[in-house]
Amino acid sequence: MPREPYQRCSQAIFEAWLKPKLEANALVETHFGWKFESLVELDTHVECTIVDQTGQQHVVRSQYVIGCDGAGSKVRAAIGSKLEGGPVPGAMHLIHFKSRDLDRLHKQGQFWHIFFTSGSVIISQDEVDTWTVHNPIPVGTDVAGIDAKEAIYKALGGECAPFEIEIDEILVTSVWRPNIYLADKYASTGKRVYISGDAAHQNIPTGGYGMNTAVGDSFDIGWKLAAVLAGHGGHHLLASYETERRLVGARNIERSGVHFSVHAAYLAWCGEAPQLATAATSEGQALRHRIAEHVRLRDGENTDHGIEMDYRYNGSPVVVGESSVEEPAWEPRRYVPSTWPGARAPHVFLSSGTRSIFDLFGTGAEYTLVDFSAGGEYAQAFAAAAARANLPLKTLHLSDEPHLRRVWERDAVLVRPDDHVAWRVPAAATDAADIDPDVVLAIAAGKQTTTTAYKASIDVRHGPNGNPFTGTVGNQTHEAVEGLAAFQQ
Repeated sequence: MPREPYQRCSQAIFEAWLKPKLEANALVETHFGWKFESLVELDTHVECTIVDQTGQQHVVRSQYVIGCDGAGSKVRAAIGSKLEGGPVPGAMHLIHFKSRDLDRLHKQGQFWHIFFTSGSVIISQDEVDTWTVHNPIPVGTDVAGIDAKEAIYKALGGECAPFEIEIDEILVTSVWRPNIYLADKYASTGKRVYISGDAAHQNIPTGGYGMNTAVGDSFDIGWKLAAVLAGHGGHHLLASYETERRLVGARNIERSGVHFSVHAAYLAWCGEAPQLATAATSEGQALRHRIAEHVRLRDGENTDHGIEMDYRYNGSPVVVGESSVEEPAWEPRRYVPSTWPGARAPHVFLSSGTRSIFDLFGTGAEYTLVDFSAGGEYAQAFAAAAARANLPLKTLHLSDEPHLRRVWERDAVLVRPDDHVAWRVPAAATDAADIDPDVVLAIAAGKQTTTTAYKASIDVRHGPNGNPFTGTVGNQTHEAVEGLAAFQQ
């Protein structure tokens, strides 16, 4: 598992914290309220037309463009990328509010999410006073006449009578529609324009994969773009972005649909017998037991460590694959620490018990070569090759860390700046003389592409009845979906 413990931070809270940090950073220009309109991709650069808050147009020239412009991405449209997917059957009425009535809100104990058998959901955003309620509504419902406070009370009552609390302030109300979409390409034909985050993939919030997958996208294209601009990265690095991240995006959004279907199943049961889930009868008890067992056996929404930690960049042109041994089995709910090429390098404490190997990795643009051999010949060979290639590389010689070596499986492992494994010494190699470090580094830096090919172990599973993803009503053009919120358009 990661060196650092999990930290829960609502996106609404995180963005409020991040904005002033960006504004204060001399390396970042912020232009809030400006809008991207169009682009022209040329052989040597990209020209973007941007409109400021006064309506004035500006033409911005840059070597590359990354479109992180949300579900209705104009950058995605500009590169001709199409979405595959569809919405869930209904829509949601969102009410974001403040309340310090913890005696009432915590009547059943402190919580993060509560899912009601009525279909409503309440989320604690900051564990202090900020909450969000989502109420299911038919697509096309006019919510203008719905009293927000009454809607909150009704949600908290579930299938029972409304449950009143003291509400300090209604912050936002809106209608949105959960959907799942995947862009068919993440890059333009000229490979100067890329899309990331919701512009590339959209998921149902179940599982919490949206922002996390988006951060992974931006981190991936970010370090690769930095390497290319610095001169030590080749064009295969940028070409690998779609190969690596689109499979992760496809798998994650499909899994969000699987989690959504867990809730949809028990809501259907309760819909067939309204208020039975709260009835003090043997039939009610039987339904509650059925729901409890159903959720207990399908709790991946909170426990899918394979999704969160074990994504592997199989088939990447900048990862030296391994075909002589079998890949560790992949499961959605299980993380397998491994140095399988393309996997995230595993955290292990050093023998001191206080430092992780991650604390020793290179920073910024540096790759890291970890050498567990007695004499450190791999570190020496790769250091010399990196110097010839002008590639930033840090070497670690850890011959006195047998426990770490057992977990890391091989005597030498090359780790990328994003902490994923680019190469490991083949099991058949006897010493450093069997390896050509110049070729390995050229592949890892995108100057040369790997010829090793193997099948990705994670396939995207389409839902029933031909639906592109589990939980959706079928493939629909994104622009034609009814009930989308402004942030989804």
